[in-house]
Amino acid sequence: MRSLRWILACAVFCLQAEAMAQPSGPSAHALPPAVPPVSDTLRSTIHLTGSSHQDIAWMDSPEKCKEQRDVVVITPALALMREHPDFRYGMENTLNLVEYLERHPDRYDEVLRLTREGKMEWGATYNQPYESMLSGEQLVRELYFGRKWIRTHLPGCDARVAWNPDVPGRATQMQQILAKAGVPYLMISRQKENLFRWKSPDGSSVIAYTPGHYYNHSLILAETTAVAAEKLGRKFSEWQTFFAGRGMPAQFGVLNSADAMGPQYFGKLVDHWNALPSPAQAPRPLMKHSSAEDFFRSVDVPGARLDTITGERPNVWLYIHGPTHHWAISAKRQAGVLLPAAEAFSTIDALLAGSWRGYPQKELNTAWAASIYDDHGWGGNQGQVTDQLFRSKADTARTIGKALLGRALGNIAARVKTAAVKGTPVVVFNALSWPRTEPVRAILPAGSYLITDAAGATVPSQQVAVPAGATEGGAAVTFIAQGVPSYGYATYYAVPDEGGAAQRPVTPAPATWESKHYMVRFASGGLQSIVDKDLKRELLKTDTFLGGEIFVMRSVGNGAGEFTSVQQPTMEGFDRLSTHAPVWRMEENGPVYAVFSMRQPLPTCTIVERVTVYHTVKCIDMDVAILGWNGDRYREFRLALPLAMTAPEIAYQVPMGTVRFRKDEMPGAAGFAYGTVDYSQPNVDVRPREVQNFVTASDASCGVTMSSDVAVVDFLDPTDHPVEGPVLQPILLASRRSCHGLGNWYLQEGDHHYRFSITSHVPGSAVGQRQAIGVNDPLIAVVQERRDAAASLPAVHGFLSVSATNWGVTALKKCDDDDTVVLRLYDMEGKDEEGTVRFMMPLSRVRAASIIEDDGAEVAHAGASIPLRIGHHAIETYKLYPGTPVR
Repeated sequence: MRSLRWILACAVFCLQAEAMAQPSGPSAHALPPAVPPVSDTLRSTIHLTGSSHQDIAWMDSPEKCKEQRDVVVITPALALMREHPDFRYGMENTLNLVEYLERHPDRYDEVLRLTREGKMEWGATYNQPYESMLSGEQLVRELYFGRKWIRTHLPGCDARVAWNPDVPGRATQMQQILAKAGVPYLMISRQKENLFRWKSPDGSSVIAYTPGHYYNHSLILAETTAVAAEKLGRKFSEWQTFFAGRGMPAQFGVLNSADAMGPQYFGKLVDHWNALPSPAQAPRPLMKHSSAEDFFRSVDVPGARLDTITGERPNVWLYIHGPTHHWAISAKRQAGVLLPAAEAFSTIDALLAGSWRGYPQKELNTAWAASIYDDHGWGGNQGQVTDQLFRSKADTARTIGKALLGRALGNIAARVKTAAVKGTPVVVFNALSWPRTEPVRAILPAGSYLITDAAGATVPSQQVAVPAGATEGGAAVTFIAQGVPSYGYATYYAVPDEGGAAQRPVTPAPATWESKHYMVRFASGGLQSIVDKDLKRELLKTDTFLGGEIFVMRSVGNGAGEFTSVQQPTMEGFDRLSTHAPVWRMEENGPVYAVFSMRQPLPTCTIVERVTVYHTVKCIDMDVAILGWNGDRYREFRLALPLAMTAPEIAYQVPMGTVRFRKDEMPGAAGFAYGTVDYSQPNVDVRPREVQNFVTASDASCGVTMSSDVAVVDFLDPTDHPVEGPVLQPILLASRRSCHGLGNWYLQEGDHHYRFSITSHVPGSAVGQRQAIGVNDPLIAVVQERRDAAASLPAVHGFLSVSATNWGVTALKKCDDDDTVVLRLYDMEGKDEEGTVRFMMPLSRVRAASIIEDDGAEVAHAGASIPLRIGHHAIETYKLYPGTPVR
């Protein structure tokens, strides 16, 4: 990621790297005990692997870069293969292949043949994302639209190397996802030169290789033949030392790559090297053109003893996505929730209908591809064009997901046997794998309503009018849905209430407010205190910040760039709500909840904050709006939740897992990459962090969990005089700019809306985590607008259940390639567990599967029940065969 001028500048730095004090050889980890060397039947080799680092855009607009990949990179590479049968070349991802075949369908046969012969290689993922910014299923779909797509559309071909060399960050579960998708190798960079096994916490691993930086070796290859040979010889000697105690002959991977660089054939260098006389004491290594897989296979030999790394590498470029592209990343995150739900209920709908004919596979594929389309190259030259394309893709994915989910839920609701005499049926759906008792909002025609359950008992409800002209229209009624089954529904009725209570007028807020679980004390600008009445514990420490207080800092920096640690905000122009003394007012108080709000104009925008305290449900919601933001440069908005804890354990959700802050990171620092770029900051100290649905903090007597509506959260006080203890801080907005010399500003002028929810619990409890996940995947109320003549489903029903409380379901879908149902689960709490999955119908067969749906071993089952044992941190996929065939 850099401008053309920056590439030239970096080239100068890299040419000078050998004269610098930083280490330049492979990782200097202590060698394992010596073992007998392997046979020389596998000869030591210098592998020349050609590639071209490709963002979707960055160097220019997406269309210009797509054209450049064709004209400057892929088409010339194919030509070199025709001219030189020994030439090998690789593109980093499958999207490059898809785009090329769209431009050149006439070259399909040639691409197929060269790929099948192993001369042309394509990366195993769809593109190269910020891994921990994607949901777990979005990360998995990188392999669906990567390796799986290649094997489907290029018969006899495969992709066994994943590439993500530019992003200085790794998700802790990505290695497991790769391994269980049949991808054993990973090419990375921006990390100390090394060859090692990267292991996920379940024990799955891939062999990873980093040359330091992806274009380090290209600078050597740019020298004259004799000089290049001499320098490669010295580098090979370093690798000989590395391999000496690792049970394999030396295999030096020379990656010839740079941003948008065209292919190069090194026949003259190869001939020169291989003609040199060998030293008497050892044969000279062979030099040849190799694919990346050729290189990895040469080191993936029996008896190899590679070092192992485990843990998350926190991404230091995280400001480039959530904080600086709030609307786009919000749409992407919402698509990551809607699409699995749409798949699951579309599958249930099809099974109830006894036919797959209405299953929206094409629409789902379009939406999934759109939801993961954006790669790591936000901004850049013509960045305003790139960013708009990325946002439009995310918007498309969200729109399709919402429409498909609504269609499936409407179809299922129509099959529920209801009684119109009871009122308007409202079917409440749960798209998560545990029963839920939570608030839900139903949109009804204008009027006043009571809510009853299926037995006719009145349920506490609270109603507000939907503003005239709003797309939803009518009345919004909130009630607490009780025990909605996992992947199921519960039926309620909206009964007209002619004597409905009038809307309560807005009044000044009392100093203190109590619910069943909390006592809340208000202060100007935030919450002075939250006492958990169950635990008899004060949750907040408000010495510096109030609870829920919005504050603003100076935020000079780029979204991404040649820096080695996250560029932190500073105190210049510091502002906070409490300085302005805003006044809290009570907006609503009814049978379900009370709402308090404050409004404060600032020089660059107006902040509106609403706090909702539920009377019986143990949570407090915080809704924040930044209205009329004027795009002032280098500013950053955060929300503060200062906790009354000393030395707590902080953990946060990542794709398919949880990371404990300062415990579960990759050990040490990533290390020297090139020139002056040395990622020397220990990974445990990198902050803020990429977060999925929640962050939680626990001490010996209490835990507090906050749901996150944003992708980036900090945990420690960022001011010049920080307080001890955790200050959870969702980063709402940052107006930074692209690091490209011709890049755009990320100003995001306009209105921004956010929702967070907090709950407290005994330490170690996962209840708060499940509740936080539910905030971002809420219960859905569907008004039954039609009922099938043969409607027979009961008032309350679940279609899939799991008995183990630490299991989460991430996918319930029709198999892409046959008429089975794919089920994917993962362990949420880091523990081995036995349990039972119960499906909606008897099954004739159950098989384990790869993460991209390849058939595996038979799994025992009994009717609709599947007893399973899922290991700690494991992600497991199964294929279910309905007992009654579905066509």
